[in-house]
Amino acid sequence: MPFNLLVIRYEPARLTMVVIPKCGSTTLISTFLILAGLGDKAKAPRQFRRSEGSTALMAAHGLTMEAMPLPALIALHETHPEDRLVTVMRDPAQRFLSGYFSKINRFAKRYAKSVYLWGKLCQAFEGPRAWGDVNRGNRHMLAHISFERFLRGFEEHGTEWDSHFASQARMIGLGRLRYDRIFALERLDSELIPALADFGVPAEALARLEALPRMNRTSRAGDGREALLTPEIRARIAKLYTDDHVALGGAA
Repeated sequence: MPFNLLVIRYEPARLTMVVIPKCGSTTLISTFLILAGLGDKAKAPRQFRRSEGSTALMAAHGLTMEAMPLPALIALHETHPEDRLVTVMRDPAQRFLSGYFSKINRFAKRYAKSVYLWGKLCQAFEGPRAWGDVNRGNRHMLAHISFERFLRGFEEHGTEWDSHFASQARMIGLGRLRYDRIFALERLDSELIPALADFGVPAEALARLEALPRMNRTSRAGDGREALLTPEIRARIAKLYTDDHVALGGAA
């Protein structure tokens, strides 16, 4: 199934960043807004992208952000072959675990409809403040779908029905496009800013970025979620994402 990718192009450095779902996307959007001198928009980056006039404002600062399918990305890179093409990939087990907690509703709607309807009903009964918060419904669905059941569902049905669970390597066209650098999300804090300097991001832009604005994390140290990733579970997830492990073996 073809998916759209968010593609960020920063003209001052001739840099194209391909953003994969569940791989630090909110952080990357905020990072490039800060680099472009739009730091006041970086605190709520997704809301800003949806706002009227955001495209023109970003363009005036040398920045574009556009969702596009892989063929359009290939065409864009052919139009700008001088651009450095980079992306960020994530440990497949960590990405899968994050998807369990934040996107369980997508799985339930497709493969556990009764659980999905129950979760949404409970969310509705929590009152108007809960209606716009998908996590409120997700909590009820998680109570009825174990991580083991979730994983079995992907082993049975595959991963390519939703962009948040699809193979990262296949989504970005690895093999059809040559990436100048693939960053591992787990090392992004220490490696992205020095790399941006190497890529030619202007010094005045880098001066705005003292540290990465890490945002929208679905797990934190001590929350107990890591315990779900036993060696046996990791091995099963690895079988779902063989291409991603190969690609990450060459990541920066």
